[in-house]
Amino acid sequence: MKGKTLIKCLSMLLLAPLLIASLARPTSAQYEKILVTTTGVPGVLNPFYGSRDIEMLRNFMPVLYEPLILSLINGSLVPWLAKSWEILDNGTRYVFHIDERAKWNDGTPFTAHDVEFTWRLQLRIQNLTEPTPETNLRNVTAVGDYTVEFKTQWPEPLWHLNIGGFIAVPEHIWSQIEDPLSENFLYAPEKHISTSAFKYDSYKEGEWFFFKTREDYWKTESKPRIDGILYRVITDVTTMSAAFFNGEIDVMNIGIDLLPDFMGQPNVEIWMFPIPSATEYLAINTRLYPLNLPEVRKAIDLAIDKVKIAQDYFWGYGIPGNRSLVNFGLMPEAYVPEAAWPGLGRSHEENVAEANRILDELGFTRGPDGIRVTPNGTRLSFTYLLQAMFTYRINAADEITANLREIGIEVTVQAPSMFEFFFMVFLASEKTFGFAQGTYGEYPEPWYCQVYNAIQTPQPIGLSLILATGWSNSTADEYARACVRSQTYEELCANLRELNKIFAEELPTICIGFYQMSIYAYRTDKLTNWDWEGCTKTGAFGYPLAIRPLTVNKLTPIGWTPTPTPSPSPSPSPSPGVSPSPSPSPSPSPSPSPGVSPSPSPSPSPSPSPSPGVSPSPSPSPTPTPTPTPTPTPAPAAGMPTEQIILIVVVAIIIIAIIAYIAIKARKKPKT
Repeated sequence: MKGKTLIKCLSMLLLAPLLIASLARPTSAQYEKILVTTTGVPGVLNPFYGSRDIEMLRNFMPVLYEPLILSLINGSLVPWLAKSWEILDNGTRYVFHIDERAKWNDGTPFTAHDVEFTWRLQLRIQNLTEPTPETNLRNVTAVGDYTVEFKTQWPEPLWHLNIGGFIAVPEHIWSQIEDPLSENFLYAPEKHISTSAFKYDSYKEGEWFFFKTREDYWKTESKPRIDGILYRVITDVTTMSAAFFNGEIDVMNIGIDLLPDFMGQPNVEIWMFPIPSATEYLAINTRLYPLNLPEVRKAIDLAIDKVKIAQDYFWGYGIPGNRSLVNFGLMPEAYVPEAAWPGLGRSHEENVAEANRILDELGFTRGPDGIRVTPNGTRLSFTYLLQAMFTYRINAADEITANLREIGIEVTVQAPSMFEFFFMVFLASEKTFGFAQGTYGEYPEPWYCQVYNAIQTPQPIGLSLILATGWSNSTADEYARACVRSQTYEELCANLRELNKIFAEELPTICIGFYQMSIYAYRTDKLTNWDWEGCTKTGAFGYPLAIRPLTVNKLTPIGWTPTPTPSPSPSPSPSPGVSPSPSPSPSPSPSPSPGVSPSPSPSPSPSPSPSPGVSPSPSPSPTPTPTPTPTPTPAPAAGMPTEQIILIVVVAIIIIAIIAYIAIKARKKPKT
């Protein structure tokens, strides 16, 4: 009996910590100082995967990694890890002076050596000893501990993004890692080291990820006023909306179709990207017959009712696409007549009739079910992959499916998870789909989408449509690379016009339309001081997100009172140009939104990596997104509430009593 009693007591001792952990949940008061938003689940958390994982790129990288300088959507530049900079040697040498206060979250100083090490590690990951001849950035060198020098072949007009936006990793950590691409910190927060104001603190798999504000954050004048950021894993829009209106999340990205449900609601504000620069595309797999024929692709382009999609499914916020990936309304200097959509100004019925005429002339006849068959017997039936993030995109896909049926093309729509979509469309070695509908978000400049989706050598950049379509054209590649090397706006436009002519003639991808994708609904009853002008641009993926410095760092819980801080570092500087670092100004002064009118200097980026400072590499197989849980999940505690303290005390008393009981029983003598 004594043995059984001892086992029971020991079992209770072992279970006590689990009891504490299971009951140690934060009170509702702790939510008041935490920004709560939503995310999907990344397949990996490793900066060297660059743009290959969109959830990581959009939600995790901006929280955990800081650039040398910030480039804001209002055109301002803000010193960050670098306190100042100089541009020398006719724009081919960029010198950044590191803020001596900067530290990794393990207390190790951030230095210029971390920047040089990261650049050299990128080369090693790509099996290179030096940059390829086509790469503009030739060398990165630490000149002492707090000065780093970037050297280029030619002046880099987008230096503030592609050089100033460089992201470094800690040398003292990554130099000990034999295979950098094998690392995945997603479920190992204790191993993740960065300079950010937020430290990856904890997670509950499939439910949430928590980033806690660092008490020792080095940039004291910009220390966040919130206690952390909680990402809840919710991918279902209905569940997400319900949580938002219940006050369980503070900000969410909404689709155009949801605007009427959110506008005018109490304690709810809306922010929209100021210009319609997101591009909805239909990638065509040119590896398949007869989709490899430009005439077939042009017939499909004519048959799609782009006007109806823009008006009805993009709720009037959309603009019908042309035969380019450039919105000519934002960049009229890039216009060529060949790239105008021939269906504009005609009825949908007239466009369908013209599309059918083209297919008839190719000898594609209709079968009994109305689906066309080629002269060699190939049935025009294909798989249609859909990146189904928003209802308006699903509705647009339904319209396109019906349009294709009108010209005798049958499609079977599949809507895989985001990770599966990117893998199947861009990364899979064998691509069997016929069509893939998705979007590219708000790039820093209107020409980005066209140029970066035409560069083919030395390799396609990031998640390029070249990978999706299989299209190849050496002349288009030459003009695209000439665009990124252009030193004047006129030179850029001239190269871009030639590229647009080729693209319009071969049409490997159909531009469905342009619209505003970055639309955020945010609550004002818990957090205030939402400063959307502080959104930061990045390179080829210029998503203006709330989870970035100067926006998230300024969020203020209601009732917050400031504490004294040391003297501030330099403030935002004026809009970029190839000149020495401008003198600090008291605050960033808003300027016209980028892309509304052509910049006097071009913005080409010769860097082959769409993620600043971090070169993309092949991604691991995608991880399916977990099914969202409709019930809200408690956030990790930012501190220990009174209830937890009381519980621990009670459990401790019980443990002491059990130990005392065992000791007393052990001392009793057996009866004779």
